[in-house]
Amino acid sequence: MKRHPVAVLLAVITMGGCREAPPASPARTAVVNDSARFERATAAFHQALRTNDLETFMGYVADDVVFMPPGEAPVRGRDAVRQWMTAFLAQYRTSSLTLADREVRVDSGWAVELGTFEWALKPAAGGSAAVDHGNYMQVWQLQGDTAWRFAREVYNGSVPPAPAAAK
Repeated sequence: MKRHPVAVLLAVITMGGCREAPPASPARTAVVNDSARFERATAAFHQALRTNDLETFMGYVADDVVFMPPGEAPVRGRDAVRQWMTAFLAQYRTSSLTLADREVRVDSGWAVELGTFEWALKPAAGGSAAVDHGNYMQVWQLQGDTAWRFAREVYNGSVPPAPAAAK
């Protein structure tokens, strides 16, 4: 019986295409699941910031958080962040917050988010909103098996400070 090389090649290719795809590795599946959970957590965290919801915001803050707002000393610890945010919300209310150019890396229980922001803050006492824009970096940690917590943040406004009043 004479074999035809083209027919054999087509049969091998066809049979090879019928195989099931190999299952996703457990590590890859975990990263995808962690990424989805991280995106839900960060969306809720930033929505709490947009709506001035201190309690929801604090629900995403790690106990050992280090928060570095521009022009201030680092704020260390959950209680200190609560005090800082309480004082901040007594002075300003977020009227809008837009995040852009986000770059997110999630792996091994940690996530790093970089991006740009535009943040409109309205004085609590009334008046026009001031709009700041700049860059931010947040580091999140998966605590337990399900809870993403904001552990580190630094942000800088790109709006230059107002010039000093002439004397």
